[in-house]
Amino acid sequence: MSLHQLMVDHSPYMVMLVDPADLRILVANRMVEQVLGYSGAQLREMLITDIESSLQDVFYWEDVRAGQYLDVEAQEGEYLCADAAMLTVMKSMRVIRDGDRPLLLVRARDCRHERQVEDLLEQTLAQLRTTLESTADGILVIDWHGKITSMNRLLSAMWEIPAALLEAGDDDGIVEYIAGQVEQGELIRSQLRQVADTTETQDLFRLRNGRFFECRSRPQFLGERVIGRVFGYTDVTERHRAEEALRESRDQLESKVRERTRDLREANATLEHEKARQAELIKKLGEAQSQLLQSEKMASIGVLAAGVAHEINNPIGFVNSNLGSLQRYAQSMLRLLDSYEALEGSFSPDDRAAIARIKKEVDADYLREDLEPLLRESLDGIDRVRRIVQDMKDFSHVDGGGLQYADLEAGLNSTLNVVWNEIKYKAEVTKEYAQIPQIECYPSQLNQVFMNLLVNAAHAIEKHGRITLRTGHDATQVWIEVEDTGTGIPEDKLGRIFEPFFTTKPVGKGTGLGLSLSYGIVQKHGGRFDVHSEVGKGTRFRVVLPRFRPASDADAAN
Repeated sequence: MSLHQLMVDHSPYMVMLVDPADLRILVANRMVEQVLGYSGAQLREMLITDIESSLQDVFYWEDVRAGQYLDVEAQEGEYLCADAAMLTVMKSMRVIRDGDRPLLLVRARDCRHERQVEDLLEQTLAQLRTTLESTADGILVIDWHGKITSMNRLLSAMWEIPAALLEAGDDDGIVEYIAGQVEQGELIRSQLRQVADTTETQDLFRLRNGRFFECRSRPQFLGERVIGRVFGYTDVTERHRAEEALRESRDQLESKVRERTRDLREANATLEHEKARQAELIKKLGEAQSQLLQSEKMASIGVLAAGVAHEINNPIGFVNSNLGSLQRYAQSMLRLLDSYEALEGSFSPDDRAAIARIKKEVDADYLREDLEPLLRESLDGIDRVRRIVQDMKDFSHVDGGGLQYADLEAGLNSTLNVVWNEIKYKAEVTKEYAQIPQIECYPSQLNQVFMNLLVNAAHAIEKHGRITLRTGHDATQVWIEVEDTGTGIPEDKLGRIFEPFFTTKPVGKGTGLGLSLSYGIVQKHGGRFDVHSEVGKGTRFRVVLPRFRPASDADAAN
């Protein structure tokens, strides 16, 4: 076997050499035999039109018979396999010369996987576009060149951007129009131009028409490089006006509070002694509660996290193994090519020229340089997914970092993901979020509360129902509601649901500690539970938490 034939047989493409005079297949590499299922002897007795049988291909080869030889690059077609199946390929055709004799070189590759990837990418983009349009914020995305790459319809409606600017795609005009409506025009103009900044920002802008927009922006990364910035605008006019009204009411109340404070000081002195005694009891209760919290948490979360991690680790394991094998195969192929290159000096000038042309066509140096980083990055991505799975397992660890500001809606979403296996077959989940502000809290302890409420809601539904997650806030507090359409709690048991070891579940299904521990966590945060239930209709739990912790609590936490 010649080196030329050896190289052709090891090509990742199907390669065929066709005589344009009678359309006979003169040469076919081993890849054609493997993919299409014909033997080499069969292929040498076939015409190219026996394989390429689509209408477009028939017209092309009829032109070839008539002496019209045209090069074709990246054209989709269909090949008839030996088992009568049709294979979708991406092919190219070039006219080459064997002396004075013209020949047609056909090169094709199976593109079924690429079509699947394209369909998946299109589906993902459609989901992203739908998400962008369904968000409650006006979204504006600007790339690092300062060009607008995306905006949703809510943004143009909020800022009342003229249709002429939108249809013309006048990015600079749109930015200037937005800046012209804001009293802090220079600030918003500067932010919209400095998209390469790596910091996150949050600002409140007053519009000239009296409205207030809250803007949150963050950099958009591609790897470690900033490629743009995402701006989210929320109309907080009503909230701002309500806060102003509350401040006026607060000033009026402060004078009345000062009068009553004198009376309360005497009562407080009496209570201080009792408070000191209770503090010692609370300390002992806290130690016992911490042990119970860890036990309950590990009992419920451990099973869920292990199940989810197991389901994820299975596909990750074989993908990681396949990538490792592919990396070894690629290294072996590169060693083989190195051996071929070492023998190039013994080839004739024509052979070396032909090899040089092929190297240039496939950009061999770039492929050699880029193959290893591609595989290494893919393996790194698999490792990152594995670390994410490990983070899920760490969900059950007790807080060790103290108080921190957290987004409770994000915590509610993450907890829902953890317990989804308990819910997905029992209920549809509806989210009615109000974009509540972050509060200072112990995030994973509140996640434990959310988990207990979600699991209880699922257990309360006998066949199939709905669970509604709802949030809200005012100037002093935030609240989170978990409402189900389950069986409800009888009125005579409603007053005991927070007692330790009391449960309405059948024997063996509950420890009676979930709501008790949740009640302690909420009290620790200075909050409260509100519960409403109707037998046969469902139950609603509301967790009410203060937006701002008292200075004494914050100092104690530090």
